[in-house]
Amino acid sequence: MSTESPSCECKVGRVAEKYGLEDVGTELAARWRGDDGEPSSLRELQHYFNRRVLAAELRSANVEILDGELENTYRLLTDDDVSAGMQTQAAGRLERDGVDVEQVERDFVSHQSIHSHLRECMGAEKNPEPADRVASTQNTVGSLEARTEKIAANNLDRLAGDEVDIDGFDVIVTTHVTCDACGRRHEFGDLLDEGGCECQREEVPVRE
Repeated sequence: MSTESPSCECKVGRVAEKYGLEDVGTELAARWRGDDGEPSSLRELQHYFNRRVLAAELRSANVEILDGELENTYRLLTDDDVSAGMQTQAAGRLERDGVDVEQVERDFVSHQSIHSHLRECMGAEKNPEPADRVASTQNTVGSLEARTEKIAANNLDRLAGDEVDIDGFDVIVTTHVTCDACGRRHEFGDLLDEGGCECQREEVPVRE
């Protein structure tokens, strides 16, 4: 299924309807799959959707949006690295222009909500990663790990008995990946073999 669901009741669907973003679900699915290039992550899609919401609200309030201003305004409102003072100033400017900042921020969605909308409402699926690219990546990282093990072992062997007190050793280098969405930790090769983190295939129990 690749079209908008008319009965979508999740937060993404409700917010999209509220702001007149009728085409956004199809676009999110295409970006997630990477139909026209590199696939977008759920967090990238979250920020893309929220910027669309902010842009729609600014247009509704007849606020002129200059080139690059939308991205900067969204960053000032949402980025954890922005100081509270700068966030307050940005919100104040918008409120003076007639923008209900608190409501817009309540309408912003999480990456989990994006995932739920794509999988449950849109029926979207990620395009399978070509096997040769996966194998190539595994070989590249495996070679780097083996090289690092050899370098570390050679250097440690020169230090053993003098600067470092050790009698016999093995050096093992393993690359791990921690999923931002759920916190699970995977060995790099296992993650590729499994096609990603389990949380991306699990049902999201609660919608916003």
